[in-house]
Amino acid sequence: MALYDHIVACNTHSLAGRRPFHVAGVQVGWVSDDIAERMTRWHEYFAISKDSVAFRDSLNDVETRSKALAEAGAALVVHQALSRNRKELCPVMETFGDPNLLRIDRAWLESFGVVSYGVHVNGYVETADGPELWIGVRANNRIMSPGKLDNMVAGGLPVGLSLAENVIKEAGEEASVPEELAATAMPTGVVTYIKDTDRGLRRDMLFVYDLLLPADFVPENADGEVSGFVRWPARQALRVVEETDEFKFNVNLVIIDFAIRHGLIRPDRPDYAKLVHGLRAWS
Repeated sequence: MALYDHIVACNTHSLAGRRPFHVAGVQVGWVSDDIAERMTRWHEYFAISKDSVAFRDSLNDVETRSKALAEAGAALVVHQALSRNRKELCPVMETFGDPNLLRIDRAWLESFGVVSYGVHVNGYVETADGPELWIGVRANNRIMSPGKLDNMVAGGLPVGLSLAENVIKEAGEEASVPEELAATAMPTGVVTYIKDTDRGLRRDMLFVYDLLLPADFVPENADGEVSGFVRWPARQALRVVEETDEFKFNVNLVIIDFAIRHGLIRPDRPDYAKLVHGLRAWS
């Protein structure tokens, strides 16, 4: 498997059979025709046409829109049109940093095709032979990618937390990183992709951080989401990405990004520019 194959896999999608989803006059996502037709039941909340799904103008603030979607979504869960909610609300914005337009349960992000924001932290140690990465092994009871390899720290961005606060929170829960150490994580950019899933359309913007760790630091999971950690030379991690499918699908992209920034993938490689461009399919 070539490195670029992972980028292609994360950007394979079609908008056929989907309608634009509008909030406050702004398109924020895509809804399948099936879910759109089911939502006509709540005509007091939603204006549904063959070309779009939108909140009615009478729902003119975040609170009323969020309550309306929660009500409709709960009924759609009963009819198995939506996944059971995770009781974790995520922000919906036109672009990141804009005012929040809607709160949506994490389990429904893909069904409504709205952007999911998250943080991925490369925990690494500098050695004489180059950087070494701490790699997490996802627990076998995880709904998504059980048993796959993962970044040391990663998590979605919920309502009410800044990116920096989320890095500290996730680092503590997933790897027992002390707050003062987690706060030194350096933002390095974003990785974006859009792909079809069984639930709908996954549109992710991952904010990537590098966290330089002391040589004697050993991560320990605290929330049960990770079964253990291994420390690999970054070159070895990159080789596993290039030769296997052992990493969680989006983590492949984060490791490719790390390898480019740390000089493990160099500009004389024929696919260098294609890899750099492909990591930011949209922004």
